[in-house]
Amino acid sequence: MKKEKFMTRQHKKTRLFFRIFGPVLFVIGVICLIVAFINFFTLQDFEEPKLFWLFFVAAPAIFVGFVLTGLGFGGAVAKYQSREYVPVAKDSLNYLAKETTSGVREIAKSIIEGAPTNSITCPTCNEKNQNHAKFCSYCGEKLGKICPQCEQGNTMDALYCNHCGEAIEE
Repeated sequence: MKKEKFMTRQHKKTRLFFRIFGPVLFVIGVICLIVAFINFFTLQDFEEPKLFWLFFVAAPAIFVGFVLTGLGFGGAVAKYQSREYVPVAKDSLNYLAKETTSGVREIAKSIIEGAPTNSITCPTCNEKNQNHAKFCSYCGEKLGKICPQCEQGNTMDALYCNHCGEAIEE
């Protein structure tokens, strides 16, 4: 089975470009910011700042440089983070599984105890009867309809047989 390459040559070139150009642009932005600050805070009395425009160059350069650096090193950062987080997540999941076992058992027990049993309720006296009963064990009333085709029992409200699909007449 031939394994397809996930990382194409173009992808690797683009990533290399981001890894070089991103930090360079970021550093240029930081240098512009430092120069603008120095120029701004070293003014004498009412002197006008000459390099104030560098603030407007620095902000986008830092932002774009930061984003491109993140794109270039995103895979490496994600791998590092997954190696840091996965053991913690595994331990948390194991702890939750261990600590909630008794609670899950109690819930399952409650569901089983509260689950409806396979029984038929008599339409006349509303008493529960065994699932396979044809007549009510309390009042003797008929509990189901018998299919004329296959002679299997069905519920009283069935219009068609549950077993063969034949129409059941009243």
